[in-house]
Amino acid sequence: MDRVAEAKHLLLPFNRPEYFSVPEALLSALAWRAYEIASDADVSKPVGLMYKADAKETQYLSLRPTKPQGTAAESLGHGLKKLSLNTAASDLVLGEAVASSVMGIRIEKTGNQPSSPMTPALALMQDPRGVLVKKGPPDFASIIESLFTVGHAPGGPAVSATQLWLRAADRRLELDPLLNAIDASMMSTVFEDRCTRRGSFPIAEDSVDWCGFYPETPYEWFAKSWAALTSKEWVEALPARVWVDWATTVLRLAMGLGFLWEYAWYEALGAAIIQDSVPETFQELRTTVRSPLPWQSSRSSISVRDVGSTIKWRISRGERIRKSLKERLNELGGQQDAMEFLRSAAESDFRRSLAAEVADKKEAGKLVWETVKYGLQVRESSGPFTDYYGILKTRGRRYLVIDPGTEWIAVVASLTCGTPGSQCNVGDVLRDLTILGMRPELGDLVSLLERAGMARGSADADHAVIVESAF
Repeated sequence: MDRVAEAKHLLLPFNRPEYFSVPEALLSALAWRAYEIASDADVSKPVGLMYKADAKETQYLSLRPTKPQGTAAESLGHGLKKLSLNTAASDLVLGEAVASSVMGIRIEKTGNQPSSPMTPALALMQDPRGVLVKKGPPDFASIIESLFTVGHAPGGPAVSATQLWLRAADRRLELDPLLNAIDASMMSTVFEDRCTRRGSFPIAEDSVDWCGFYPETPYEWFAKSWAALTSKEWVEALPARVWVDWATTVLRLAMGLGFLWEYAWYEALGAAIIQDSVPETFQELRTTVRSPLPWQSSRSSISVRDVGSTIKWRISRGERIRKSLKERLNELGGQQDAMEFLRSAAESDFRRSLAAEVADKKEAGKLVWETVKYGLQVRESSGPFTDYYGILKTRGRRYLVIDPGTEWIAVVASLTCGTPGSQCNVGDVLRDLTILGMRPELGDLVSLLERAGMARGSADADHAVIVESAF
């Protein structure tokens, strides 16, 4: 690497996240980055959208459902018939049937439910305000763009994550006349043609300066996997709902493990300063980061496999280190050499104050902890709204363990293969998981792949076991 890391590069450029109650919220956030809706002049306060919800008024927000019902459902059905959807059903019955067929995952403990974002219009049926029922929710799309950008080599990506999603969505509409008709009719019925596509979808320019400093991290995995999944080959190979499930899985992993790696990084910075053991180079420092999500053997006891307390306190410590380093950077400026900055910190009174901060047992970083936990955790483990794409499951009232399903490993391993119908080996999958921040035992990984029907060959072939893409 020709560039030298400056002190500012020690703190990653991501805005702080917040718990997103449904996975669909992430794709919807990208949709709202790509589209805008003409504001209603009569609106006196911000409006939040949710596909299925009871209309709600709070002091600061109006929550409005977007699922067509009654005359709106009838209008939807009429629009679909005009677009050559032939059926003997009435306009109302057709509209209600289609409106119900595109439901997404239910939000636990509420009656609210998003649509499955299979098309741009369906992705726009909910927005971050409506998902969180909050006037000022985090800008999830901006965070996703920043995570995506940092995963690239110096110079940054040629196109944004939003533009890649939009290309994939457009290709889906070309492939599927029914979805194309639903998209057009929903756009007309719900938004009354007031929703328009923006003219540009810029990359996260404020994050480009970090490109190249964080290879072999979840950011690199996200950049590679998102580019692959949004490609013409994967869009054409996967059914619409499956593609959405895979896309939300990639985004969940980027958010959950991206922020978890960030806080493991801050722990490494804190340890280097407190122990006065700053390495010679930025690259060496990066190798001191401990596995963000320790994946213990499936043969171990539940208490040994528990990761809940580990990641909660890692984020808490990391947040205090981040805050202390940010204050010092603000005092000294971020233009100096990163390693010199750390060495000077280790040789000053800052070292003692940082040690005191790390030793403090106060909780910190609660919003990041919730983002990581609920981004990676299985939302519902049974029933019609079962979440097959989480990797963390609760055991009893105390424990949170890594227990991914076959659908999750199918996503990760297939993207490791690269293209539909291709192959890789277990060693390749293990490398990608390590980059993501997890390193399972080889036997556990092979077992997962076998259950998913993706492993071919004897388990004693070790890393040479062939893995076939799920599609």
